[in-house]
Amino acid sequence: MIGIDIQQVKIKDAAKLLDKIALDSEKDYIQKFKCDFEMRVASLWAVKEASFKALDVQPNAISYLDIELCHKESGKPYLKFHGKAARLVKDKKVDISISHQKDIVVAVVIVL
Repeated sequence: MIGIDIQQVKIKDAAKLLDKIALDSEKDYIQKFKCDFEMRVASLWAVKEASFKALDVQPNAISYLDIELCHKESGKPYLKFHGKAARLVKDKKVDISISHQKDIVVAVVIVL
């Protein structure tokens, strides 16, 4: 399955959204970058929404906190799954891509 999500970078209350959707590790990663805070929050949100679509579940079926956005040393993003999401993914391969422009971010998640 393929999931894609597009988000505007301008978020009314990015810090409040971050508290709702992010694990501590994700918050720590975002805090490393003093600039582009809203863009990074929008990217995280897009990744998690695209994951719901790729897993073919409603957003309330699993928690935002069951999906963890991580980064390799090279900067390449990858996902870790916890709880109900981990049971859905099992041994499946998951690939993601994130891209952004000035006002828009997009995330694609592929679950094979």
